[in-house]
Amino acid sequence: MNSINPAPQAAAEAKRYEIQFPVLVCRETGVVRDYQISKLPHLIIIDKKGVIRTSTTFLKTDDIKKVVDELIKE
Repeated sequence: MNSINPAPQAAAEAKRYEIQFPVLVCRETGVVRDYQISKLPHLIIIDKKGVIRTSTTFLKTDDIKKVVDELIKE
């Protein structure tokens, strides 16, 4: 999620860091407020039913993998 930069800049940063998952650009929406995000970077993992499974800052790669692997099994 990018709550600071305009969409073109956020897309360029995602490409630069080789991010291969969707990046939500929410500069002019209520997403930051709605999800009660107070610090960046912030990671939110939402399952296919729309349930937030993880909402945190600074999650380690191995921990992200564990959450995503569990979702894939479902």
